[in-house]
Order: sequence, then structure tokens, then C-alpha cells
Amino acid sequence: MIENRINNIAVKNKQINLLIPILFLWGLVIVSFLVLYWYESDFNTTYYLLPWCFLTGIVIVAPSAYLYYKNRFDAFNPIVFAAWSYFFPAFFIGGLALASGFSQPFFLNFIQDERNNLPLTFIYIILGYLGLTAGYFLPFGRKLGIKIGSWLPNWNWKPESVYKPSLLLLAIGLGNTILAFTFGILGFQKVEEIGAFDGLLFLLTLFWLEASCLLWIYIFRSKTLNINHYLIIGLLLIISLTRSAFQGNRGSLLQVFILVAFAYVASGRKIEFKQKIIGSVLILIAVVGGMIYGTTFRNIKTNQDRMDAEEYAGVVSETMEKVSDEDLAANLDTGLRALAERIDAVSSLAVIVSNYEMLKPYEEVYGIDNNIWKDSILFFIPRPLWADKPVAIDPKKYAELYFNYGENSFAMTPMGDLLRNFGPIGIPLGMIILGFILRVIYSSLIENQSFSFWRSTLFYMLLTAVSYEGAYSVIVPYVVRIGFISVIGLLIVWLFARRSKI
Repeated sequence: MIENRINNIAVKNKQINLLIPILFLWGLVIVSFLVLYWYESDFNTTYYLLPWCFLTGIVIVAPSAYLYYKNRFDAFNPIVFAAWSYFFPAFFIGGLALASGFSQPFFLNFIQDERNNLPLTFIYIILGYLGLTAGYFLPFGRKLGIKIGSWLPNWNWKPESVYKPSLLLLAIGLGNTILAFTFGILGFQKVEEIGAFDGLLFLLTLFWLEASCLLWIYIFRSKTLNINHYLIIGLLLIISLTRSAFQGNRGSLLQVFILVAFAYVASGRKIEFKQKIIGSVLILIAVVGGMIYGTTFRNIKTNQDRMDAEEYAGVVSETMEKVSDEDLAANLDTGLRALAERIDAVSSLAVIVSNYEMLKPYEEVYGIDNNIWKDSILFFIPRPLWADKPVAIDPKKYAELYFNYGENSFAMTPMGDLLRNFGPIGIPLGMIILGFILRVIYSSLIENQSFSFWRSTLFYMLLTAVSYEGAYSVIVPYVVRIGFISVIGLLIVWLFARRSKI
């Protein structure tokens, strides 16, 4: 009895420790927006959105609060991860940025009747997250996940048997990453025509991410660290930071932090006060630093035209020089302004809410009509067998139709895609299906499961494969592809680790 009580206290302390960095970050972001708002009081404001923002925030936080109350809180639970990694920052904090006038993208002019369509957008966001939550908590999803989990192999690898095959997998992934950059598949560039094997090459680059997850878990599972561990840590950091620099992605540094944080939690390590402080600082640096670097990189490169390797490396070098030459205040101003515009997904979704009925007849001309049905059927056919297979949903054509600007990618979100395809009723129904799928994955790989290198890694790959910024139609196809390539990578590791079972 006493032992159970001690265990419950330990679990609760771990949850509190994990929540503090998250709350600290978003609290700091909110305070920054408020300070900047009062400092620049000439912003046009839309105060009528504030009640809708706070209602949306309450709905998004409620499932996490419930799980915390039930001592079942896990930051990488799919419903919690969706909340703190996208829904809360994009729709609550982003909504505050929009309501305060700090975020004023050019496409606000495309929203007709803002007084009605902006609140309606928040209603659709609430319906979407409630649907995701309802689908997650359906009891059949948990039961099906447990059943599938019982069929999966019981690979119990020793830590020392994992790192060598993981390094091999890392080398394969890096080789494919270099090829993908050379062909213009990765980075802030795009190819004119998609080749038959471009998709396969992109998927093979993910071996580096899978190997990185395995290696970080290996490091955190090790009782003591020696020279080999420190060499692996250095190698992983160099690779991750270099890849982030070449990606030119504003969120790439945050993705590195999420990977390391997941490995730390999955390994069973306790989060102490020291880790709380370090984690809070690193999150802040990753978010703001990524915004500063990514914005500067894109301003220098100006477009997504393909470059040769030497010229592309020159852009990376010039970006680093410019960031280092700017003073701290200027960099922070650039980062916070970019964050405000980047984090606001309400306004881009509102463009769809305002115009989807009027633009629906033109979607067929642009080839983006009924994309959920098309993508759900066509993704089973490999592109090498059908070289002219239509692209899932071309972000450029979507941007041209809805935003009159095809040189940028705009957040569609699953709610916007479901609304375009099926109308308002499609939002809760589609999100229920997605929530159900996520619960099956979580229950089969993580929930009530003993520690496993391969289960944890596969779960991470599937969890981060779900994009809440893009179209709903690509979620399941992408999860299937990521799952397939991840299993191949794990089989490579298994071939070398199978003789070292516990």
C-alpha cells in the first residue's frame, strides 16, 4: 500500500516536471505578445476574438488536464502531443496574436465578413479537436491496439547491441539525405517534376531520424557514459544542427529538441529540477532561434529554385554570417515577429472558411477537388509503377487558388481540408477517425507496454508523421509510408542485434 502511494507520487512529480517547461515556454510567448502589443499600441485590434480564443484554449487544454488528474498524463500521448505541439500554439496563442493585431498577414483581406467568419473558424477548430479527442477515447481503439500489440514481436535488445547497427542505419540515412539535397528533394528548394523514385529516396532519408532516435534512447538508457557515448552525442548534434541549417526550416531546431526529449522520456529517465531549467531554456532557444535563422535564410535565398550544392552551401554560410552580425535586439525582434506570423494558423484557416463554397467550382480546374478520396485510393499505387500519378495535393495550386500566391505554403490544417471536401459535418467525423487511429497506435506500442527500443522508436516515427498543419488527405498515406520504411530500418537493426537478446 505504501509502495503504491510512493509510486503514485513519483509519477505525479514526473508529470509536473514535464509540464513546467511547456507551460513556461507558452507563458513566456504570451507575455512577449502582450508586451509587444502595449509597446506598439497603434496595431489594429479585433477584441471580439478574445472570448473565442480563450474558449478554444480551454477546449484544447481540457483533455490534458483530465489525463493529468487521472495520473495518465504523458507529453507524448497523441492527444496531448497534438495539443501542445500544434493546436494550442497555432490556435490559442496564434489567435491571441491575431486578436491583438500583432499578426497581420496580407491574406486577411481575403476573409469576407470577418465578424462572422473568424468566430466561425474558431468553432470549426473546437469541433476538430473535440472530434480528435472523442476518437481517441473510443474504447474500441484501445482494445484493438492492445490486441495488435500482443501480436507484435517481443524484441528485447540490450543497449550495447543497439548502437552499432543504429550507426549503420544512420550512415545509410545520411547517404540518402545527401543525394536528396543534390536532387533538390530536401531543403528550401523544389524540383520541377517529381521523379518516379523521388518519394522512395525521401523516405530513405528518414533512416537518419530513426537511427538518431535509437541512439538517443541508447544514450539515456546507459547507466554510465564513456568516450563512445560522448562521441555519439557529438555526432548526433553535429548531424542534426547541420541538417537544420541546410533545411532552412524555422521549426527544425524544435524538432531536434522534441526528438531528444522523447528519447529521454521513453528511456525511463526522471526529469529533475536541473532538467526542467535546461529544457525550458532549450525550448526557448529552439523556437526563437529557429525563427531567426529560418526567416533570414529564406530572405537571402528569396525563392525555392533548385541550386547546386556549392551555391546552396553559400546561402547557409551567408545566413549564419548575417545572423551573427545582427545585434541581439534586432534578432529577437525578427524572431518574435516571424513567430507571430508563423504561429497564427487561424487567419489562413479563416480564408478557407470564408471562400471554400465560392471557390469549390474552380478546384477541379486546379486539380485539388475531392483530394481526400483521391489520395486515399491512389497512395496504394507506387509511383515507379505509375510515373504520372497525380501529386497528393499540390500546395502550390492550393496557394494560387485560395491565396493568389503560389510561391509560399499556407497552413490548410485537417479541419480546412475536411471542410473543403465534405462541409462542416466532415470536420468532427474525419477527426474522430484520426483520433481513433492514433489511439490504436499508442495502445499497441506504448500504453501499458514494457520498455522496448523498437516500439518506442516506431511510435516516435508514426507520432511525428502526423502533420496538423497540412492536408487531412495526406495524413494516413504518410503514416503508412513512414511506418513501412521505419519497419525496414528496424529490421536492419534486428539483423545485427538478434543474437543479443535478453
